[in-house]
Amino acid sequence: MKLSLKITAAAFGLAAGSASFCSFAADAKSPDGVVAKVTYEDDVKPIFRQHCMTCHNQSDKRGGLAIDSYAALMEGGGSGEVVYDDGDIEASRLWQLVNHDDTPVMPPDQPKIPAKQLEILKAWIEGGVLENSGSKAKAKKKNALAFVAPAGGKPEGPPPMPKSLPQKAPVVTQRAAAVTAIGASPWAPLVAVAGQKQIVLYHGETAELLGILPFDEGIAQSLRFSRDGRYLIAGGGEHSVRGIAAVYEIENGTRVASVGDEYDVVFDADCNDKLSRIALGGPQRMLRIFDATDGSLLFDLKKHTDWIYSVAFSPDGVLVASSDRSGGLVVWEADTGRQFLDLTGHKGAVNSLSWRDDSNVLASASDDGTVKLWDMIAGKAVKSINVGGGPVTAVRFDHKGQLVTATKDRKVRLWDATGKKLKEFPAMKEAVLEAAITHDSSRVVYGDWTGNVQMTMIADPKSTQTLAPNPPPASVRLKAVEQTLASIRTRLEPLIKTKQQTQAKLDTAKQALRDAEGAFQKAQATVEACRQNEKTMREKAQQLNGSLPAMVTASRDLHDKVIAIRLSHGPEMDSKSIEQTAAAESELAAQLTKIAQTRREIVSSVAQADSEKTRLPDLVAKAKSAEQTAAQKRMEVEASQKALQQAIQAHDVVAAQMSEQERKKQTLAAAVQ
Repeated sequence: MKLSLKITAAAFGLAAGSASFCSFAADAKSPDGVVAKVTYEDDVKPIFRQHCMTCHNQSDKRGGLAIDSYAALMEGGGSGEVVYDDGDIEASRLWQLVNHDDTPVMPPDQPKIPAKQLEILKAWIEGGVLENSGSKAKAKKKNALAFVAPAGGKPEGPPPMPKSLPQKAPVVTQRAAAVTAIGASPWAPLVAVAGQKQIVLYHGETAELLGILPFDEGIAQSLRFSRDGRYLIAGGGEHSVRGIAAVYEIENGTRVASVGDEYDVVFDADCNDKLSRIALGGPQRMLRIFDATDGSLLFDLKKHTDWIYSVAFSPDGVLVASSDRSGGLVVWEADTGRQFLDLTGHKGAVNSLSWRDDSNVLASASDDGTVKLWDMIAGKAVKSINVGGGPVTAVRFDHKGQLVTATKDRKVRLWDATGKKLKEFPAMKEAVLEAAITHDSSRVVYGDWTGNVQMTMIADPKSTQTLAPNPPPASVRLKAVEQTLASIRTRLEPLIKTKQQTQAKLDTAKQALRDAEGAFQKAQATVEACRQNEKTMREKAQQLNGSLPAMVTASRDLHDKVIAIRLSHGPEMDSKSIEQTAAAESELAAQLTKIAQTRREIVSSVAQADSEKTRLPDLVAKAKSAEQTAAQKRMEVEASQKALQQAIQAHDVVAAQMSEQERKKQTLAAAVQ
């Protein structure tokens, strides 16, 4: 948008009648308390007259724009409309320039217009750009920046990851060349980095090298994953020699398709959501769309006047966008090849394109220092982000609608879905050329002119890992793996010993616990037996004591019987009387003996009960001590079990590391052979 609002120094002097609009507040109220309308005729035109109409009038339309009448202003300039009647302040080109959100700032070479006048302009645009007091505002449309990520695209089951990929490095150099392309899988922790005649795949969390895909045609200038993450599309080649787009299957690294036979390098290539079409562009200024199944050319689109730098299909496959070195940005219908939108507004090369997941917004990064967000429904820019670091070399959306940008000021920045800067990462040594964001938005990956590629945690920018675009030869990596294996074995030996010793301690502790529990059970049984004996003896004594009255009564009856017999016979008793008396006396003596025996048994039972009662406290104390010993042994067993578990875990971790290194060793050994 070429909106030139050049003014003279004299034009900054306030006109005699300007005080009224300079002191105007956007929420001014009429005398009756009703909020006053902000209109072109009453409020905005005086501001334009003061600052802008010298260069933008019917007689002198700088940039094809006249603003001295409402109709002319709404018509726009040579680059299209500058304001919209839907209240969208973010999409207003006029507001972007006068508020210094984009370049060229207006008025040129002058400070911003006064803040209160900016408030008026903002209130006017948000109020629906009313012409006069009789105008009515249209219903405000939903801002395209409102974003809810769609669920489509994610494959069923585990996300695709490499299983067995080549490890041989086609080209080995002392240092890497400038980083030309970086891609991040949309669903898996997988990062692709372009090198010389190779594409290197790294784990997006551990930075482990997972495999190297050969790219014999030259250098990959672009790396884009398919919508489901199963394939990697690489565009590249050799300048002035050849250009192609190649498609690799992620799991096994097989090149499943190759399209194009350009006479120059391909700068960018992408596939649609069904992987049925591949679009590519480069120095030949043609956007070419191929059938991915047979490689036939479907469309040869001639619109761009300069090298095509970026090509990107919308996630739903309906549209495909392309941009060029001269600031051109075109959106096409993917199925028909017809032009859908010709988006103007950038003042420099458009280096990178990225679609939001919902396919409604396209982000474009330009040498003019901005990233613009384009609404596909309205066909206009809804946001222009002044990145603030010179030319913007890369832009990428994540699943949250956030943006990562790279600029030639050596920095990478993260923005939210509305264009607000969230984080700025430490500067690299040289200009950052490429940037990507991982599938879970946890890390950003970026590379610079020196070939340095870093993977940095967003939550902790100090936590970085280096990814080599040109890894060392397989033999060198094999030697490193063997050294790592030797180190792991050294670490594993004491862990094995510790594991065995800890197991032995656990076995000993378990036996001690069994002994302690047995002793406690025995002591507890003795206590119970003592209590039972005391109870039994006391019950016996009570029972015997209860039988004494009857025995005493019986003995008295026998005594009375003897006396009666003697009295009945007098002094002289016959033999029969003597026998009766002797029998009664004998029976009485037996009864008295029984009473005496019962009394002795009572005394003995009470004595035994008292004895058991006396023993009980000591037995209870011994049982409690045995219980405490068992509890202590139980704690020792638990501690030994925990120690063993920790020893096993430590052993298993290192053993797994050794197993993984063994696997790498076998793979690299095969690559060396």
